[in-house]
Amino acid sequence: MILPALALALLAPTLAAAQGQSREVKLSGMGVRKCSDWQQWKESRNDESRAMALEWAQGFIAGHNIYARSGAASPVVANVSVLIPLLDSYCQKNPGERILVGVVEITKGLGGSKVDLRPKAPPPPNPRPEQKGRLDS
Repeated sequence: MILPALALALLAPTLAAAQGQSREVKLSGMGVRKCSDWQQWKESRNDESRAMALEWAQGFIAGHNIYARSGAASPVVANVSVLIPLLDSYCQKNPGERILVGVVEITKGLGGSKVDLRPKAPPPPNPRPEQKGRLDS
């Protein structure tokens, strides 16, 4: 299935950062949508958009579970009958948050890895070329 593989590709930079490698996380897809969108889809009975968001969430959790195999976290089992009420509850309380944040919180709440979504501090500037030789020697 392509969605779990895509979620793993999107999750990989976060996982690498958690292992000590500092990389900026870039995210696209349904996870960047706001919880207010999730709530609006529920109210308007837009089942297609909610299904796409659930597929995205399950792919994200699948990526988490692949990471968990390394022993860093417990695998999380969250089928739609578990995800829907948890995401409904989270988004009702946090309409301004991204769906990603809700899925991360749900994953942590179900025993998964703690993921830090705060932006990393920018790296220090590179030394000027005339200083580089002196610092390297």
